[in-house]
Amino acid sequence: MGMEGRVALVTGGSRGIGRAIAERLAARGVRLAILSRKPEAAVGEMRSQGIEALAIPLDLATEAPEAAVGKTLERYGRLDILVHSAGVNIRKPALAMSLEEWRLIQRVNVEAAFLLAKAAAPAMLERDWGRMLFVASIQSFHGGFKLPLTAYNAAKAALMGLVRGLAKEWAAGGIRVNALAPGFTKTELTLPVQSDPELSREIVARIPVGRWAEPEEMAEAGAFLCSEEASYITGQALVVDGGFLIY
Repeated sequence: MGMEGRVALVTGGSRGIGRAIAERLAARGVRLAILSRKPEAAVGEMRSQGIEALAIPLDLATEAPEAAVGKTLERYGRLDILVHSAGVNIRKPALAMSLEEWRLIQRVNVEAAFLLAKAAAPAMLERDWGRMLFVASIQSFHGGFKLPLTAYNAAKAALMGLVRGLAKEWAAGGIRVNALAPGFTKTELTLPVQSDPELSREIVARIPVGRWAEPEEMAEAGAFLCSEEASYITGQALVVDGGFLIY
């Protein structure tokens, strides 16, 4: 079913999984607003491909995310889809992590998600149609696999609680709220892990598919959860991990 004319705000949409989902939505006729700290280059590339896209430079760690919703509505007059793919991670043992670092991880991964959802919901409820997709992680479901990820795990698990709560609250208003839970994917966020040969080999050894994922392999799953066809799916997490969680 076509998505022509709909509008999506994608955080972290200038690279990695966020960009892959944004471009897949654009291929379905969705107009884009791309939020990141420096979205201009990516948006320029999208426009050169004929994609209608608005650049919204904003740092979710320090600035109010609600402003991005306002700019999207000002440009397009509507907002149908919210994809929160922006994230931050600090790989430190709990005893070595400062309160400021903890709060940064929660701020970008969870608090920004809540504030964006709250700001976007009225426009969706007005049309009795909306899709919200939060990029969680397989870290939502386990302890980190040889990596010190307690703060990140807590944030991604909290994100799943947010998904379930909002899904229940807004289902009657036509909004579907879901999560995409990627496995180990080749993005800038995971570059330090990719660059550790021994650790990367151990990770791949646990993945039945036998390799890391590419961002584009998350795109269709994410776009599907934002589509017309996902009308009866809400409050769920779609795990795309090459089988990592089977073990």
